[in-house]
Amino acid sequence: MKNKKEVGKALGLVPSGLFVVTASHGDQEDAVLASWVNQCSFAPPALTMVLSKTRAARLLVEASESFVVNVLEKEGEVMKKFFAPNKADVFDGLKTKKVGKRPRILSDAVSWLECKVINTIPAGDHVVYIGEIIDGGVLKGGSPATHVRKNGFAY
Repeated sequence: MKNKKEVGKALGLVPSGLFVVTASHGDQEDAVLASWVNQCSFAPPALTMVLSKTRAARLLVEASESFVVNVLEKEGEVMKKFFAPNKADVFDGLKTKKVGKRPRILSDAVSWLECKVINTIPAGDHVVYIGEIIDGGVLKGGSPATHVRKNGFAY
């Protein structure tokens, strides 16, 4: 790659949203802060969602073939603090809704979308999941959070 330093700066300026992806399988559940989520189809409505191969939540997504994307609020910075690495109970201190076998929904999210995995694609050190949207709703509404990075080669 030519000019890696400048490419990293330019790539870091591609804006991303801020989401919490929740997943569950059996009695196991997890949540992870994610930024690579995008709509990829109108009919049927579908999202792409990308997780690092090292994330435990990835195994739950693959086992259950489902996930929930919780859209974080622009001014809801405090929610990100709940997803620090090595936290014993990732849901501790969060208001959530649990309905049936669906992964948890964060009550303070702007909105949520439940997806059924219809395809997976390996992508370097991450996996791309294509999820058909099967349910969703607006919770508190508001403006969704977005961010950019200083370097497009790392978080």
